[in-house]
Amino acid sequence: MEDREQVLLRRVERERRARKEAEQILNEKSKELWNTNQKLQQVNEQLDQIVQIRTSELQMAKTKAELESFAHKKAKERFQLAMRATSAGVWEKNIVDNVWYFSERLTSMFGYSEEELLFGFKNLSFIHNEDKKTLLHVLKKHFRERKAFDCECRVQTSNGRYKWFWVVGQAVWNENGDVIRIAGSFSDIDERVENSKLVEKMAHYDHLTMIPNRVLYNQELDVALSKAQSNKDSLAVILIDLNDFKQVNDTLGHSAGDHLLHHIASQFKLNIRESDIVARLGGDEFSIVLTNVSDPQFVVKKCEQIIEAISSPFYYQRNLIMPKMSMGIAIYPEYGSNREELMINADLAMYKAKGDKGNGSGYQFCEQEHINKNIERTELSVELDKAITEKGFFMRFQPVIDLTRGEMIFAEALLRWKHSKKGEMLPEKFIPVAEESGLITRLGGLSIELLVQQVDRIMSAKRLEKLTINIIPSHFLSQSFIVQLQELINTHPDISQYMTIEITEAVFLMNIEAAKSIIFQLHGMGFSISLDDFGTGYSSFKYLQELPIEVIKLDSSFIAEIDIDPSHRTIASTIIELSHSLGIKVIAEGVETNSQLAFLQDHHCDFAQGSYFFKPLSIIELLHMQRGVSLLPNS
Repeated sequence: MEDREQVLLRRVERERRARKEAEQILNEKSKELWNTNQKLQQVNEQLDQIVQIRTSELQMAKTKAELESFAHKKAKERFQLAMRATSAGVWEKNIVDNVWYFSERLTSMFGYSEEELLFGFKNLSFIHNEDKKTLLHVLKKHFRERKAFDCECRVQTSNGRYKWFWVVGQAVWNENGDVIRIAGSFSDIDERVENSKLVEKMAHYDHLTMIPNRVLYNQELDVALSKAQSNKDSLAVILIDLNDFKQVNDTLGHSAGDHLLHHIASQFKLNIRESDIVARLGGDEFSIVLTNVSDPQFVVKKCEQIIEAISSPFYYQRNLIMPKMSMGIAIYPEYGSNREELMINADLAMYKAKGDKGNGSGYQFCEQEHINKNIERTELSVELDKAITEKGFFMRFQPVIDLTRGEMIFAEALLRWKHSKKGEMLPEKFIPVAEESGLITRLGGLSIELLVQQVDRIMSAKRLEKLTINIIPSHFLSQSFIVQLQELINTHPDISQYMTIEITEAVFLMNIEAAKSIIFQLHGMGFSISLDDFGTGYSSFKYLQELPIEVIKLDSSFIAEIDIDPSHRTIASTIIELSHSLGIKVIAEGVETNSQLAFLQDHHCDFAQGSYFFKPLSIIELLHMQRGVSLLPNS
């Protein structure tokens, strides 16, 4: 029994220890499980945070993608809108995918379908042949230097017309240096180019005749000279001046003058070769350059051909116009190695032709004699300038005789140059030089100054009533002329009653309105006005009717022929009679014979001067002369 209890007790003890150990193990496992749960909870919390972050990131990415998609859509819409709004036509090629894009504007400007554009872009078939080389050069340079390219070229549109476009473009390269895309645009610049051409033409072409003007002429002549030098050829520079062009303007109006210029230019163009040059240099001055001149006789034939072509009379508004011209020729290289020398020598020859023209057209080759005379004139102008500064001039006086009373009434003051080597020089020797060199105004001012110095001396001796001074047209029309006389009156209040201003009809041909204005001013200042050389050139009694002219001088050319030419006697007597009917006195100049004097007296000419009475006198000789003249017939 006891053994059974002990056994039972031991069993109970074992079970108790076993339960205790199991509880202990269970506690340890529970603790491990709790720790594991704690770790799992932490992991779950971390995972939740990660999920929240990723969810937020995904939401942001989604929002960004939606915004980017919206922006891309808007950008695409803006791009499409810009393509529709821009005046340029846009093109693009994706080289990787071999895909082309052409904007609607481009297809509209060119008038081609996309297939036609694709063909045109691949072989540049619509680019003008003259511009393909330029465009290809620009493209090659672009691929080499990787800078945006641009150039101007002509594109043939679908209607067959070429128009100017400005091409701009840029290629894109990848990291390997391969071109992956290229794009560009065409802008229509046709109107601007045409306007630019028009402006260029206006700058280089005469607007009336539409032939080159002086600017383009100089450029073309320089090119022609360069070619002639390289090829060892000759060429001829011909300067042309129309004769009596101003007379056409003054009598028939400027529209007639314009018509004449246009007619002349047309005839020039018709009678020269394509390689030759024709230009209007200004006014009625033209020039023709004949290239490849192998023989001077060719130039002669061409000049005669041109003269014959322009010499045919034609009508303008029922008025007959008979063109005439003078031509001066300088051959390269004999008479000029450059443009300036050729123009100067052709100009010398032209003035020689103008002097020899008579009543028609003519031409003259430049000769060494012309060049020598020009050198002499240049040297003379230098000496003349110095002489004016140093007042190396003096006056001689030719008396004018009253044919009724036989007395010296007044005298014409004649300017003389006291040249250190050539002695006393007459005006015809130095006046042209003064005009060409721009010294005439100074010289004219000096002549008035010299005359004023003698007025008091002559008038106080009571030898004359007035002195006459001849004023050169260019001096008469200058601003300084009236100013000098006004200053003269301020210092010599009575001077105007002792001076007669003598002019020629050339002042009316140069500027009729200015001449009239000055004459009325002189009359208002108290000066008498005399019209010299009447009967030569374009004489008109209209001036005598309109202007306060008191005296006219019958030109010596009529007096010289009175004895042998009946027409001259008729003209002289008519002028005297008409002048008297207008209350104007007449002086006959150049009287040399008794028969001439008798004719003038018979026709009641008022005054005369010439070697028959007196040659020009010094101031001393004039002061010692008697006023009465015993050389009149029946005196």
